[in-house]
Amino acid sequence: MKFHGTAPAFSTGSANFMRSYCPECHDLMVAAAMSQHVTADVVRHWWSCESCGHEFRTTVQLPPLAIEAVEAALA
Repeated sequence: MKFHGTAPAFSTGSANFMRSYCPECHDLMVAAAMSQHVTADVVRHWWSCESCGHEFRTTVQLPPLAIEAVEAALA
């Protein structure tokens, strides 16, 4: 197995995404309980708050990728 110390060219920076907070108790949510790729550019996340137990879902629309980045990643 080969280790790659840098992120692939097609990854999006975390600065483009907002942090998720529980809509009930406003506690910071660190990681989704489950995620599902609905389409190539839509991802759904299911959350469960560890503080109050509230469960909810978010949907993320990813920005389109430049074809050059996709081709470079697949090469």
